[in-house]
Amino acid sequence: MIRLNQLKLPVNHTEAQLMNKTAQILRIPEAEILEIEIVRQSLDARKKPELFYSYSVNVTVKREQKVYKDAVRRLGKVNVALVEKTEYHFPDGGTQPQKHPTVIIGMGPAGLFCAYYLAQHGYAPVILERGEDVDTRQADVEAFWQTGRLKPDSNVQFGEGGAGTFSDGKLNSAVKDPSGRNQFVLETFVRFGAPEQILYDNKPHIGTDILSKVIVRMRKYLEEKGCQFFFGCCAKDFIIENGSIRQIVCDKK
Repeated sequence: MIRLNQLKLPVNHTEAQLMNKTAQILRIPEAEILEIEIVRQSLDARKKPELFYSYSVNVTVKREQKVYKDAVRRLGKVNVALVEKTEYHFPDGGTQPQKHPTVIIGMGPAGLFCAYYLAQHGYAPVILERGEDVDTRQADVEAFWQTGRLKPDSNVQFGEGGAGTFSDGKLNSAVKDPSGRNQFVLETFVRFGAPEQILYDNKPHIGTDILSKVIVRMRKYLEEKGCQFFFGCCAKDFIIENGSIRQIVCDKK
């Protein structure tokens, strides 16, 4: 694919205009463009009141090598590159069945996606979360904002989805990760109901109202895969025997 950077269009442009602009820059007929994928979209407001979107796009074309060389000669390698689509691949796992399920402590982003990865590969982990599920947690947070009464284990910090659930669901971490992990996270959120714009927005975020529903859908999917969730269950200690964890001691609310 050919990556084009700094492709600018008015904010109210159409898909047809994006296609036309791409063909103009590459100096090819639109019929030679097989596919356009928006990689990044950012707002350029430097010339107010005129507003523009600045795009990075991947373009699949006929005669790729010729079109690429012609574009590089005219535009330079800063704005034109050949790229391959990167997809995150989960590391190869073991081949022996588990005697006991994997136990995940905490259902923040790391715990949630750890459970999701394992479920995708046929495992059914147990997830312990000291806070409450999203619905209960939202009620507790609203009660705190109205009355000031704090529930120590069910608040903005603790509960299903982690602290990010109540901080607008920002998704800026690891946006330049070459392994494709961040893109995999974004695609997973879209799969469970997040807007597709997060796949290419320069500063992607979901918002608590949507993110909370996405997390519940992920949890229900994992439950269908055999995963078990225990809310209000705070891991306090480990009992070790012969160098291995024999038991996790939990404080169940």
